[in-house]
Order: sequence, then structure tokens, then C-alpha cells
Amino acid sequence: MTKADHESQKVIHAFILNALSDLGINQDEVGFIGEEDLRSTGKHMFIIDPLDGTSNYATGTEEFGVLIVYYFEHKLQSAVMYFPMKGLMYTSELGKGVYLEKNGAIEKIEIKKIPLHNSFLLSSMSYDDEIKAGIPQKILALKPLFRAVRMYGCIGLELVYILEGIAGAIIGFGCSVWDIAPGMLMLREVGYEMYDFEGNLLELDLSKPKNTYPFFACHPRHLERIMKYVSK
Repeated sequence: MTKADHESQKVIHAFILNALSDLGINQDEVGFIGEEDLRSTGKHMFIIDPLDGTSNYATGTEEFGVLIVYYFEHKLQSAVMYFPMKGLMYTSELGKGVYLEKNGAIEKIEIKKIPLHNSFLLSSMSYDDEIKAGIPQKILALKPLFRAVRMYGCIGLELVYILEGIAGAIIGFGCSVWDIAPGMLMLREVGYEMYDFEGNLLELDLSKPKNTYPFFACHPRHLERIMKYVSK
């Protein structure tokens, strides 16, 4: 972790508390789950990844961002993903779609029905647990279905590439709730979905913030085809 991870979370935490106080919401009603050991409970829950893609940031590449998601009484309500070096901010509210703000303009993201063979498969092989779980073998098995495989080291950005029709699927392992909850809402808003390795809809347990989740994301029409390789 870097100093930026901690400082970013501190600023976001304080901003949210101040904004809710202005709305007349008491602090004891507000809870947080933050990557940097931030834990509290409340009917208004905010989950924060203050620096998604920490290694990219520390190494000097542009593939990093800030991810925030809001739950009200355990129900996923809204999310934001901001990638400052790319000037991209994606926002979503339950039932209202996904919007991209870029260069001062706001546009609604529409579902893009791109064949798998014209899209990327996104994944990671950065950590030992991914290797031990057989992720490299799953990637090699899936590779013929796609144009190519790419690894960006920033799960938020990779989920955005599905929204934009660049990627057809993501396969991930060891991701935490702050990594994937914002993208989960946005994918569902455009008709995509996240699944566990048995092909069930992915469920996140906020009562166990240290849980990690093997998952893949794709359009439901590709579920059966991809499951043949993911479940092996």
C-alpha cells in the first residue's frame, strides 16, 4: 500500500460524513468498509476502494482509479468509478443506467452486443493464489474464444472495458467487495452479470468484509459457453 491509498480513503471518508451531516443524517447511521482497514456499520453503507490499481500507480502507469459504492439497508443503490489520469468518471444508480462523464460531457452507456471473438478476455496472474487456483489454465482454455487476452492490473478499469464493449469477459480471483461491488451494479444496469465459478449469480457478503471472491463477468447469453472452461 502507498501513502496515497491512506490519504485518499481519509479524504473520501470525511467528505461523505460531512455531506450526509448536511442532509441531516447522523453519523451513527452511516457505515463504511474501506480497503485500508475502515470498518463500521450503519443502514447507510459506503464501500471504498481509495486506490484501485495501487501497483500501477506506484509504478507510474495511468491505469488506476477510485471506486465507491453505496448500500442502503443492505441493498446496492449507486456507484461511482473515477479514473483521474484518463479523465473518466462512471456513475450509476439502481434502475437508472450507467453514465460516463468525459471532457465535461455526460453520455449514457448503452449495451454493446459484440461477439466474443471481437473482444478481449481480461484477467490477472499477479498473485500466487491466482496461479494456485488454476487461473492461467482457465485463461489458456478460454483464449480461443476471444481476440486476445489483456491484463491491466485495475479491476475497476477492466469492468469499464466490458461496459464500453472492449472486453467480452473478465475472470478474476481473490477480489474483495471494494474491488467488484461498484462494477457489479454497473454491469447489471447494462444487462451483464457476475457469476461464481459454479455459474451462480455472485453474492457479496458485507458482514464478512475480508472475504474474497472468485468470479467471472460476461453477458448472460455467453454464460453456458464460458462455463465449460471456467468450471474445469
